[in-house]
Amino acid sequence: MASRRIKVLQLISHLPVGGAEDLVAAIVRGLNPQLFQVQAATIGPLGQVGEELRKDGFEVFSLDLDLKRTPFSRLVLEVRGLLTRIAPDILHTHLYHPNLYGRLAALGLPLKGVVASVHNSYNRVKLHRALWNFLLSFTSHRILVSSLQVWQDVRRLDRVPERKLEILPYGVKLESLEIPISRQEAKNTLGLSGFVVGTVGRLEEQKGHRYLLAALPELSRRLPDLAVLLVGEGREAAALRSQARELGVGHLVHFQGTRRDLGLVLRAMDVFVQPSLWEGLPLALLLAMGAGLPVVGTRVSGISEVIFEGVNGLLVPPKDSAALARAILELHSRPDKREQWGRAAKETVTRHYSQEAMLRRLEGLYLALWEGKDS
Repeated sequence: MASRRIKVLQLISHLPVGGAEDLVAAIVRGLNPQLFQVQAATIGPLGQVGEELRKDGFEVFSLDLDLKRTPFSRLVLEVRGLLTRIAPDILHTHLYHPNLYGRLAALGLPLKGVVASVHNSYNRVKLHRALWNFLLSFTSHRILVSSLQVWQDVRRLDRVPERKLEILPYGVKLESLEIPISRQEAKNTLGLSGFVVGTVGRLEEQKGHRYLLAALPELSRRLPDLAVLLVGEGREAAALRSQARELGVGHLVHFQGTRRDLGLVLRAMDVFVQPSLWEGLPLALLLAMGAGLPVVGTRVSGISEVIFEGVNGLLVPPKDSAALARAILELHSRPDKREQWGRAAKETVTRHYSQEAMLRRLEGLYLALWEGKDS
């Protein structure tokens, strides 16, 4: 047992609302405060999640650098200066750029442990990234990945030694989804009616929103009471709004922007759709399943590891709008299946993807590093 609280720093590019960012916030909030002093830092601007953490009394630092315009050497030196000032016992980095700059900056510093998290499978191979990831794996005590597919990508493409890799699936806090209103009351609160299909995620190419929108003309012909919720913000927002108008379905699509009341938003949905082109293990998908929603997801990476066809949802190929439409229509026509698969989805998350289990495993890893048992 540690003689004092172990200081752990979570390093990430920035902290807007998003899956990796909410995971960092869960770690900061959820680790045992008697054993750990957990802080967070951003290389770029702070972001909404970072502001929320600060407001709640947690230590969050921001270098406020422009990752695209700041020279490579300065980024490394600035991060090294941050590490020197904070003097963490364990550095835990998240996503490619923090994994790169954080691990380079940590070279030669007296850290008990360096942990890097890879959150997404690889949709394309970038040779310089693969080389950096390979070289820096030898300076890392653990590389954590969110799913089996991510493990396989990092092992095969980055050539990271197996002994360095560990699968640590995301976990969600089911209590945050429990709200004392019915589905119809939630729809009324959001100004919706009819059959509601929705998704939660950054409006970026990776999330595949355009394929969901492309399915809507066929769906709207078959489902006159259809409404679609898109929750999130991102660089594809204007293009998606334009696509919806051009397809003649703009009146069906409700762009919600960033929302933190996901319990209400998910309660209003009848079916959750995860149309991603590539992924790790989407936190939003786990939240939707934890809320008891039947799901339609693409057969990619971690999505296909949690959706069991015909048990808690349906899987379709990525980039296949016709298949998305067929799956949604199937769920619409079978309210008994929606209820049955929704219960099974919640059971899947309850058994295998609880936030509590994730945090306890992470605590065990940090303690092993502190005690020199995992080098």
